[in-house]
Amino acid sequence: MQLLLNRGLRWRDVYLAMFMIYIDDSGTDPQQAVAIATALIMPAARIMALDKEWKTFTEKEGFTDFHMSVCVANNPKSQFADWDDEKQLRVISRVRDLGKKFGLKGFTLGIKKADYDEVVLPRLEYADKYHYTYAIRNMLDLLDKWGSISNVNEPFEYIYDWMDRKTQREAKDEIDTVMAQAEQEACEVGRAGRYTNYSFRRRQDIPALQCTDALAWACYRFALFAHLKTPLNKIAKDSFNDYNKHQSGTWLHAAGVTKANLEKWVTAEIKDGKSRERFRVWHEQRGSGKGV
Repeated sequence: MQLLLNRGLRWRDVYLAMFMIYIDDSGTDPQQAVAIATALIMPAARIMALDKEWKTFTEKEGFTDFHMSVCVANNPKSQFADWDDEKQLRVISRVRDLGKKFGLKGFTLGIKKADYDEVVLPRLEYADKYHYTYAIRNMLDLLDKWGSISNVNEPFEYIYDWMDRKTQREAKDEIDTVMAQAEQEACEVGRAGRYTNYSFRRRQDIPALQCTDALAWACYRFALFAHLKTPLNKIAKDSFNDYNKHQSGTWLHAAGVTKANLEKWVTAEIKDGKSRERFRVWHEQRGSGKGV
């Protein structure tokens, strides 16, 4: 996005995708029991308007960037430390409103890590190592289906929340692999370039990623409630309900992968064998240095 801001009115010259897909990485921490992938679709033509409105908003409220979990916790080392309840709720509500205003649609998909470890990893030798990666792979499928239903033929641009190369190298490598494998399959059906336009960007620099962060936090808390019966606090409950009821309940597509879903999927994968063979060839070629 900084490239676009630097180019000012020439942003249309470099903006190739009609829709931007902002993706949050909630659930990558090994200590978390649930992994979710959350995506916010925004029309490219609306990004500059969001950035302008976000700048006015942050200057008025006196903060530089928004991080939902830090704000909710009034983290003592953060700029939210001395906020009272009124300001906290006001800002959180405004962040949600901006996400809904500029976001065309939200998607979230959650999975209980223990179910994945028990059902998938022992039976599929080429399964994704990271639960979050599995969620992303299925998220891409949901986004493609949305594109087909909505008659969107142009490739999306995918913006992932930043993954540190030192501490999250393996997780980032798996996302790179998922995108490369998706692009390979797209090439096979004559849709080359479908998954090549993606990057990892710093949330602090991208208002749309900060809106996605708020959505992902609410969805993550709800996923904990759905999978583990973890009680929802008031902010989590109000936030999820606000997103979920937007546009008469059609704006947010929230899905959860159950243990029964996983068992059915693994059984079908083993019986069919095509995906296993595809991944076997992929890993062999990757290991030999040929690439795919």
